[in-house]
Amino acid sequence: MNIHILGAGSLGLLYAAKLAAAGNDITLWCRGAQQAERIGTEGISLDNTAGERTLVQPDRIKAYPLSAFAARGGAEGADVLFLMLKQQGIEDMAKQVLLPFGHAKRRLICFQNGTGHMELLNRYLPAWELYAAITTEGAKRTGPASVLHAGHGTTTIGRLPQAEGSSGQEQEDEAEIELVKQLNRAGFESFLSKEMEEMIYRKLLMNAVINPLTALWRVRNGELLASPQRVAIMRALYDEGMAVYKAGNIPCGSHLWEQIEQVCRSTSDNTSSMLKDVLEGRTTEAAWINGSIVRMGRRYRVATPHHELILQLIEGMTI
Repeated sequence: MNIHILGAGSLGLLYAAKLAAAGNDITLWCRGAQQAERIGTEGISLDNTAGERTLVQPDRIKAYPLSAFAARGGAEGADVLFLMLKQQGIEDMAKQVLLPFGHAKRRLICFQNGTGHMELLNRYLPAWELYAAITTEGAKRTGPASVLHAGHGTTTIGRLPQAEGSSGQEQEDEAEIELVKQLNRAGFESFLSKEMEEMIYRKLLMNAVINPLTALWRVRNGELLASPQRVAIMRALYDEGMAVYKAGNIPCGSHLWEQIEQVCRSTSDNTSSMLKDVLEGRTTEAAWINGSIVRMGRRYRVATPHHELILQLIEGMTI
């Protein structure tokens, strides 16, 4: 498939490298020209936790800065685009990069944490087919052109009713099926789902429990389970979020607490994106993760003191 990936952070590099190695035509759009030039010269170095390294040669991946998106045709001819930027950059990117192509048909897969971005993108890109993606893959960017696959997970993709203007019961088309096939060929355990709303809210609460605590305690994911005291705080955040979901009749499936524990174990050596943002002095996604829980709590009149405190503590760490 011809796949364009917007964003060359940890997940962007991981998916680009593995999909290119599996024979797909990959174009990677980077925030800066230096990173694009580096990838264009060196390719991407992909490491795994067993110490094995795969070098994806530069002739397998095209890399350009996002500033050149319009000049290079706005991904015309792409079978699908992956949006792998963080929430805080979505609106500016949509207005500055994608808006000129808002009435041209494109298929966009959105890998963001939190909520609200799909509605925003739908306003800017009315003709685009928008999909949500939920992944539990663990990745750590180790350089501009290198990434560590820190933990295997799953990738689930599907359209949301509000993004497609219908009940969401359409049949899967050939392009969707082929995309999942290529993801699986590349080593990503991937699925199509018609229950994406449930998946999004499961991932939201999972992130709201794991990510801010790793950032506050400066620990990797697996270390959250290292003491009863840490687990107790995790559980308090989880219970508070579940109370909000119950009050709002928000679907999130079953056994979510067990999945949170499993994700901590399966990505035990992973540094969460929020911890990395804090260490590097960047704005985090806490406003879209714990902030989403707080806003829903206000809407449904459920107190969320733990999530409010976590949000204030995280936002107070970056200036």
